[in-house]
Amino acid sequence: MTYIGVENGTPWNAMGERVNAGTTVTGEDLWLGSATTIPTPASAGEQMYVVSDDAADTSAGTGVRTVQIDYIDAAGDEKSTTVTMAGATPVALTPSNVRFVNDMYTLTVGSNGVAEGDIEIYKTGSPTTIYNMIKEGGNKSLVPHRMVPAGKKLVLDGWHAECSANDEVSVRIRSTDMNGVLIPGVFCFKGAAYLYRSTTSELVLNMTIPALSIIKVSAWPLSSGGEFSCGWHGTLKDA
Repeated sequence: MTYIGVENGTPWNAMGERVNAGTTVTGEDLWLGSATTIPTPASAGEQMYVVSDDAADTSAGTGVRTVQIDYIDAAGDEKSTTVTMAGATPVALTPSNVRFVNDMYTLTVGSNGVAEGDIEIYKTGSPTTIYNMIKEGGNKSLVPHRMVPAGKKLVLDGWHAECSANDEVSVRIRSTDMNGVLIPGVFCFKGAAYLYRSTTSELVLNMTIPALSIIKVSAWPLSSGGEFSCGWHGTLKDA
């Protein structure tokens, strides 16, 4: 992976969207997949596959031809791998020890310029266990989930959220740590905003997120059908 450097660290940011959100009591993660909560892969790492639901997303097709996957391996290190698409035929990632998918985005396209179908990365043997995706019509995932690499810390500077619904919603950014201590599997709130067909300004956080913590954003609407977006930014530094 290549980052544009800043003094004493590298910038990190993420963005997400959700449409037709429901009133799930545990909240709904801001992404464009069908699951209300994105599952977390095994800490030992997993073998994963990438597939499209459209035959035009292939090595010589009009849609997406190659995709880069930025991930965390079983040791907690940042890695990346490139996948050549084969349409609706699943393609195995070369690494078999993917612990977390941090991002996925297009490297090359055909004449359409964007994905012809939904491109998903999923757990081997479980096509409905989807960890990340590029939505039809796009070239980049809209999933605000990230895992901080081993030996690093994230200085989480700020975030924002937007809502189109004619009803109240609470949007919350959270991570699997508290007071700088990792709490695996437990997402603790780091910021919250109540919205009613409105947007936040930049919300300052200035929090330090430790290595191997997972950051994500989720929404709790009072009624179904809303559309939401979010984003956050920070600086990744040596721990």
